[in-house]
Amino acid sequence: RKYTTKSDVWAFAVTLWEILNLGRHVPYEDLTDEEVIDNLQQHHQNNSRCSTLTDNSNEIKILFEYLPKPTTSSKDIYDLMLECWRRDENARPTFREITLFLQRKNLGYAPTC
Repeated sequence: RKYTTKSDVWAFAVTLWEILNLGRHVPYEDLTDEEVIDNLQQHHQNNSRCSTLTDNSNEIKILFEYLPKPTTSSKDIYDLMLECWRRDENARPTFREITLFLQRKNLGYAPTC
């Protein structure tokens, strides 16, 4: 396994997803831990979005699904998450780019009470 800042970018987007879901949902909550790992490994090894999972000795084909857009998320924040989850780690944004994007989003933001 290779852990880099690019894998940290992926993890950042998952953490952002959890925050925007207010901690009410667990990523990939319908899958076991082993199925999540298998699914992600297949996703990264194959060029298609279709993966094969083994479930109780039965092979099933599944379509890799990104985590769904949180209801509290704007489209552009979710688009940022999708960029962070790109298969090609070199196509993912850097933390500097993420920071600049979030700073621009924050300009002129006035929280409502």
